Amino acid sequence: MIWAIAVPLLALLAVLQSAVLRQIEFAGGNLDLLLLVVLCWSMLRPKEGLVWAAVSGLFADLLSGGPFGATAIVYLVTSLAAGQIQGRLWGRHPLIIMGLALLGTGTTHLLGLAILGLTGRPLDVGYTLAYVTLPTAFINVALVLPVFSALRALDRATGPRELRTEVED
Repeated sequence: MIWAIAVPLLALLAVLQSAVLRQIEFAGGNLDLLLLVVLCWSMLRPKEGLVWAAVSGLFADLLSGGPFGATAIVYLVTSLAAGQIQGRLWGRHPLIIMGLALLGTGTTHLLGLAILGLTGRPLDVGYTLAYVTLPTAFINVALVLPVFSALRALDRATGPRELRTEVED
């Protein structure tokens, strides 16, 4: 059932991010909603998080002018890290979630810059990190908890139902 919801949801979020959220800037940064969705779902369901990362990245790549597959690779690496960290520290503590948003944004931007550099695109790394990555990280950290709450509700609604026996009732 989750895939019937996930694929259209991720497609819609990719279009929303590409068409609307990229137009809304805060000090040079933008909300990376797909990244937050990938990070949060990877914490909730680590195995599915990798698939969500690949699908989200491919949708984002279809709508961007960057090298095809770059966003998918970056989201996969970030999702894998989030899934591995989940549960090893304080579980799903809000500070862990916010820290993952900060680290995920930094990782995503650094890997993205590396991929763009390898494809021969001219870059000003210092400027990009200071005036795009930092504001984006701030926005992502500020909004990751509402995204996590919404996805936790989706997780609970679509997760496997626990079986009860007559003894438990």
